[in-house]
Amino acid sequence: MRTEITYTWLADKCVCALLVLSMLSVVKVEIVGFPLYSLLLLVIASVWLICRIIYAGREDTVFPTVRYMTDTAAIAAILYAIFSVIVKLFDTSEEGWIDFSWNAEMIALAVICLLVSSGIEFKMFYLDLLSYSGLLVAGIYLVGRIEEGWRSNLMEAFFADSAQVSSYFLLTAMVSVYAYCVCRDKMRSVFYLMVSGISFLVLFLNHNIISLWLMGIYFLAVPVVLRPTAILVKRIMQLFFMYLFMLSNMSLLAEYTQIIQLGQSYSLAHSVYIDLLVAAGGLVFFHYWDRIPEGMDLERLVLRKMQKAYRFVLTTVILVFMVVILGGDWAALPEGISYDMVKSFAVPLAEAVGRNESGILQCFRTIGVLPGIFLIVSIVLFTGRMHRNYASDKPVTAILILISGIFLIQLLFWNPGIHNIVCYFYLLATACFYKEEREQMESVGIKISDLKLKVQEIQL
Repeated sequence: MRTEITYTWLADKCVCALLVLSMLSVVKVEIVGFPLYSLLLLVIASVWLICRIIYAGREDTVFPTVRYMTDTAAIAAILYAIFSVIVKLFDTSEEGWIDFSWNAEMIALAVICLLVSSGIEFKMFYLDLLSYSGLLVAGIYLVGRIEEGWRSNLMEAFFADSAQVSSYFLLTAMVSVYAYCVCRDKMRSVFYLMVSGISFLVLFLNHNIISLWLMGIYFLAVPVVLRPTAILVKRIMQLFFMYLFMLSNMSLLAEYTQIIQLGQSYSLAHSVYIDLLVAAGGLVFFHYWDRIPEGMDLERLVLRKMQKAYRFVLTTVILVFMVVILGGDWAALPEGISYDMVKSFAVPLAEAVGRNESGILQCFRTIGVLPGIFLIVSIVLFTGRMHRNYASDKPVTAILILISGIFLIQLLFWNPGIHNIVCYFYLLATACFYKEEREQMESVGIKISDLKLKVQEIQL
């Protein structure tokens, strides 16, 4: 059967190439001093843009069409990058090789923004590509942790940058967790469960405390931003308990086995506190879960009261996270059981924040003041677009907004690396402009306190 070559088909291939290339570009390769990934990124974006222009001409439409403030910002970014290239070429004061890689990357990202905002179909297969690629790299990472010499010969730079590793496997973990929650095929659910577990393990081995907090925030936020059906809450809690259980046992794996090489150790006391937290949280959760009457359709049952509880816990955790980051010298707290518990959580997080440089500050320092200001303005514009596009009955858009929010938080603490930024940025642009149809379904709301059922009829 012959496939009709349309713009949608070509755009799909460009997106697949973009995501796979970005996820597998963990080894830095240069050609005549120019990063190969930056060159390929610009080539893919250019091919995609050319296809869009050609097919726009065939359809008697005009491209690019400036419809949003983000489109104006993207065009301004392209013009600034081109102007910067011209200035560098005619600047006789610079000697030796001139680095144009960030210009190519800025142009490619701006073009991607224009193309996504012009209208494109999003497929769940794109998230599968992220899972497949992430699983492959996670396997290589684990082998490198076991075989020290083999690791150093393959991708030492990727292993050495804890921030980039955290950003990479945070994306893989968040995508696989969502895929497990929404998948209804048993075999594929097992696959997503396996990818989630491996991603958690790699995050723990990387031992970046900020990424562990961000992943915990993600678990709590999923039932808040999505429609909290009982099946969604059940599956997200299965993974959350698995995440905390694995984290609490990392001290045993790190201290009492010689299988995996760890640069830092996990505290046994810290593990005990997490076990107590899991036990207390489990008692509360199952206390309310057991009150759900038997025979209820978990797909249609919406737990509004439980969503409010998740929102309260999420707000509390975020406030604690901010207090720890903005707090003073936590190590100076006096001795005592209660203070030791606080320090076991607060001190590692505060030290992790101090070890990394914000990605936004790096932009100001390495590229310049104007690009840094432009980055902040762009973040504000994209945040506004995501806010306007959000709805709990648009599940794909909602989860992309949540993943994009985690990405923007990462920029406050580290530079994720260009290959990670491209994947996140594509998802962010899709979250801003994806025209997803709202879910129309019959839902049953349940009041857990007295088991009174309230049926909410939604027109199909």
